[in-house]
Amino acid sequence: MKRLQNENGFTLLETLFSFVIFLIIVSISTSSLTGFIHRNNQYESLNRLEWDNFIKEVQKEANKSIGYTIYSEMLVFEDRYHVQISYRKYATIIRRQKLNTGHEIVLQNVSSLIFKRNGKQKILVKVVDQNGVSYEKNVRLFTDQN
Repeated sequence: MKRLQNENGFTLLETLFSFVIFLIIVSISTSSLTGFIHRNNQYESLNRLEWDNFIKEVQKEANKSIGYTIYSEMLVFEDRYHVQISYRKYATIIRRQKLNTGHEIVLQNVSSLIFKRNGKQKILVKVVDQNGVSYEKNVRLFTDQN
C-alpha cells in the first residue's frame, strides 16, 4: 500500500493548467507570426516618402540641366559643366550616378521603371513596386531640347 502512495505523476488539475498555458503561448505566437508576415509584405512595397523624395530629386536635376537623354529604363541629365547624372534601375533599386562613377540608391523595392517623353516639356516617370502597385509622375523640363 505504501508503494502506491509514493508514485509520482500529474493530477488532472496540473494537466489542465499546463494545457491552458500552452494554448496561451500558441495564441501569442500566432498573432506575432501574422504581424511579422504583414510587415514583411510591406517591405516589398515602395515607401511613399522615398517616392516623393525621388521625384523631387529628379525634378531638381531637371531644373538645373541643359540637356537630357531618355532611354526606356534610364534618364541622363547634363548640367552646364557637361557633367552627366543618370538614373537607372539595377536589380530592385533605382540608383543615381554622377560621371558614371559610384552610385547612390534613391529608391528600393522596384519591379520596373519607365521613363517616357510626355509632351514637349515633360517626362513621365513610372515605377512599379514588387507588389505590383504603380506610381506615376510628370517631371517638368526647362530646357529647349527637342
